[in-house]
Amino acid sequence: MGGVILVFKRIIKTVRYRFFLFAGLFPYLLGQVLAFNLNRYLNWQNFWWGFLGVILVLMGVELFNEYFDAKAGGDRIFLKEKPQIPDYFLLLALSSMLFAFFIGLYLASKSGWPILLFSVLGFLGAYFYVGPPLRWAYRGLGEFVIALSYGPFMLLGSYYLQTKRIDTLPILVSLILGLLIFSLAIVNEIPDYYQDKLVGKRNLVVRLGKQGAVKLFSLCLISIFILIGIGIGFQRIPSLSIFAFLLLPGVYKNINMAKGSYDQPESFLPVIRATLFTYIIMVSLLGISYLGG
Repeated sequence: MGGVILVFKRIIKTVRYRFFLFAGLFPYLLGQVLAFNLNRYLNWQNFWWGFLGVILVLMGVELFNEYFDAKAGGDRIFLKEKPQIPDYFLLLALSSMLFAFFIGLYLASKSGWPILLFSVLGFLGAYFYVGPPLRWAYRGLGEFVIALSYGPFMLLGSYYLQTKRIDTLPILVSLILGLLIFSLAIVNEIPDYYQDKLVGKRNLVVRLGKQGAVKLFSLCLISIFILIGIGIGFQRIPSLSIFAFLLLPGVYKNINMAKGSYDQPESFLPVIRATLFTYIIMVSLLGISYLGG
């Protein structure tokens, strides 16, 4: 028992869960809120099994990333004390994904085969993000995989779990969520530009350069507000979500800060924090507006 606890503590200490809670659980919960808005009812058994499945997938994602990044030397090349990633991380990641797959099978038997499709897409995105042979993060496609996995795939899968249908409403909301997480992925990579370039990780920031990445980041944030405005205008998003526009001054300030500090990793950290704050507030506002709608 003591050995298991030590292994667990080592995992918690080593894994850098940048997207573990905010980008992983929020889409699932928002999908459940949208389903509740439609039916005014939740199947709580499905909710909790789905929640457990998402937790297991997120654990697998982080363990895969830590293991394969350590093998490639990514994210650690400039660290004086490089944490050693044990080989059992890969086994734990695969085990976590396997249990999540079994949960997906069970939920598919209750709600339909699309649940299994979303589960398989989640696994493929998680493993091949940095795993061989595809290694999306090294080919300039990793950010798109993150956006799809933590946006449309997660939210639509959550929504379908309760409703057994796919509608235009959750698709629109999932696009907003995807752009938010895409923006967060971009700003997280900017401080790692040189080490990613040295280890051959040809992500979008490396391909576009820091200035180009900041422009893309800015475009994504602006597009989010445009989508919210369109959604409110066509009555697909509750009018209460208009409070999201109160974030505009802060977002404008954050964009200008990114333009002035993209080449100074320490000075750039507030940009990352502000983007994460925008993500949390925006998703929370959407959830509250649909609960009240």
